[in-house]
Amino acid sequence: MLLGGFIGSVVPEAIERAIGERFAHCQHPKDLTLVFAAGQGDGKDRAVNHLAQQGLVKRAIGGHWGLVPKLQRLAVDNLIEAYNLPQGVISHLLRDTAAGKPGTLSKVGLGTFVDPRVEGGKINSATQKDWVQVVELLGEEYLFYQKLPLDVAILRGTTADENGNITMEDECLIVESLAAAQAAKNGGGKVIVQVKQVLNQVNLILMPLKFLESL
Repeated sequence: MLLGGFIGSVVPEAIERAIGERFAHCQHPKDLTLVFAAGQGDGKDRAVNHLAQQGLVKRAIGGHWGLVPKLQRLAVDNLIEAYNLPQGVISHLLRDTAAGKPGTLSKVGLGTFVDPRVEGGKINSATQKDWVQVVELLGEEYLFYQKLPLDVAILRGTTADENGNITMEDECLIVESLAAAQAAKNGGGKVIVQVKQVLNQVNLILMPLKFLESL
């Protein structure tokens, strides 16, 4: 499950809070794999921290863990599988996953803790699967990052129409939203978006025209 957002921007806060509350109430959903590129949270309780409950999360693959202390604790206590991969690589992985590719080839991470000859990006001993491999291409070494397991993308937009088209006119960032939606949809999964308002299709199409007229 991909969680969209950057720190506190473009974060589907209401949906993430609702998922956390539902699990606390009825122990469902459970054993989720969480994927996030940028840091999402306030270093206390918001965003991904709502989901940091034992049993709700089985695995987390993140590019920045600094703002999710509750998820950090699950990883440090060996209660979940946990990976720290480069934030930019995760963004590329989303696009490559959406394109149906098996993963992403990159020199980013060679010789660092992400290199499988060091730690492979694994945060704890509960994390056994190798997500990163060393490969040789044309005489040079690269890291191969396997595609992401995405069947749900949870994002935030501004406006939706009745057919599920989404606009982001009031969002300060777009970040990985499009690639994440494509990755989930092309893999036969679902895209869930928190929005401010729902319009009919005609009004949604007219919105960009009204904006241009005001310039």
